Order: sequence, then structure tokens, then C-alpha cells
Amino acid sequence: MKTKILFIGEINAIARKNYEGAETVKAQFFNKKEDGGIEIQEVKMTDPADIASIKEGQTVKIPVKISSYQNKIYFTQIDPMVK
Repeated sequence: MKTKILFIGEINAIARKNYEGAETVKAQFFNKKEDGGIEIQEVKMTDPADIASIKEGQTVKIPVKISSYQNKIYFTQIDPMVK
């Protein structure tokens, strides 16, 4: 049995960064906190077809793996988005 974790939500922003000639694309999701602030969750996109088709305001289901480093959680896409 293989378990998949899906990150489900509406994309609020798309962050594109270049580092040493390689482009990294992250879908950003905003969560409102009880104290009135916001928390930004990012999913690093790895599927070229999904990178080309994602848009702000789009509701998505992204299969992810979760990792952590220095008390921060990172989400990375592992399969194409679920339609």
C-alpha cells in the first residue's frame, strides 16, 4: 500500500527564482492566522507540465513529500497534479 499526501488549496502566488541558471518554481498558499497575520506555505513544483499550466487563483491537489530542516517544513511535488 502506497500512501500519498496531497496539498490541497488555492494558489495565491507563484514565485520564480533563478539560481546558477536553473529556475525554481514554487506555488504559494496563504493561511490566515487567528491573530490576523498570514502564514505562507510553499510547494516546490517539479513537473514541467504542471509548471507551465499553474495559475494564481487556481484550486489544486498536489502530491507532495514533506521534509524539514532547522525547524522549517518543506513541501516538494512528487507526482503530477491530481485532476
